[in-house]
Amino acid sequence: MKRLVIAVCAAAVFTASSCTTMQKHKVVPEPKTKQEEVSLETQAKNYYEDGKYPEAIDNLRALLKKDPKNPKYWSQLGSAYAQINQLDYSIESFKNAIKHDPKNIKAMYNLSIVYGEKGNPTQALKTAKQALKLQPKNPLLQASLGNSLIDTEDYKNAKKVYTNIVTAKPDFETGHFNLGIINYKERNLDDAEKNYMEALSLNGSDVDARQNLSAIYILQNKYEEAIQQLNEVIAMNPEDDITLENAYFNLGVANLRLQRYPQALKAFETAIDIEPWDMAAYVNAAILAEELGQNEKAIKYWTRYDRLLPVNKRKKEIKAKLKQLGAKTKTQAEPVTGTGKPVSEGNKQ
Repeated sequence: MKRLVIAVCAAAVFTASSCTTMQKHKVVPEPKTKQEEVSLETQAKNYYEDGKYPEAIDNLRALLKKDPKNPKYWSQLGSAYAQINQLDYSIESFKNAIKHDPKNIKAMYNLSIVYGEKGNPTQALKTAKQALKLQPKNPLLQASLGNSLIDTEDYKNAKKVYTNIVTAKPDFETGHFNLGIINYKERNLDDAEKNYMEALSLNGSDVDARQNLSAIYILQNKYEEAIQQLNEVIAMNPEDDITLENAYFNLGVANLRLQRYPQALKAFETAIDIEPWDMAAYVNAAILAEELGQNEKAIKYWTRYDRLLPVNKRKKEIKAKLKQLGAKTKTQAEPVTGTGKPVSEGNKQ
């Protein structure tokens, strides 16, 4: 399921286009015998499991030529298209699966998820409700409904949904995680802290839950606790560069608030190494370098910021600073630390 990561900074937001270039399809012959059909179906399954989604798609399209009303093939095709971010094709495939099997709960669930990824929370909500009519106690369907309510900013009803989920299924980590999102949105920070603590008690390796808990701690002015959680995130060495960069940036924020300027500068510099387009990290690194009397570094970071963002409100200020940095001066600027803002596109699923 989708997840939303809380940040405590004015950071750059990076979005991925859903318009991925499709590679040319290989023409797979329509199966003529039952044996060929079984072979193609097995190949499609293996391709999918191996991450060879275009090949799986080719096989499934061939199978659908022979059996165009097969809901299982349409559902599998929808999943394969979703994996390569071809969301429009995925939606049409899942809709065909439901057309030929109106009680296909799995296809409805997946369709609601894809609608959410596509940025259509209204349709996601409608599809989740349709599925829940068939299986009202299914926790994954309830979670999908809760996600859609979060996407439409109906936090009151989303909270009811997830509270019911964790009451019925206390070990459902997703429920606690997303209650944390809702309480963060409503600025019920103490409750959000409890939600993430509960999520981590169920899954201590959940990097996103630990990252969000650290953000809550910063918003609560619990900087030492935030640093402890952020060091845990960094020690886990997440493969996602955005997660790792956020951890170092927020580590810089926490150390900055504690007036540990050398540690803060080091954290912001590491964030820049990971993501060279984080404008807020450049500003904070430049200001801290000035504060520490490291004028060469300050010049470097102000210059990079100015070059990467040639049209900016700090233009005159930067020009004056670059002239003055031959002598030790005290900046009048304030570090960019922000107030807490979600930077990815959704909530955990």
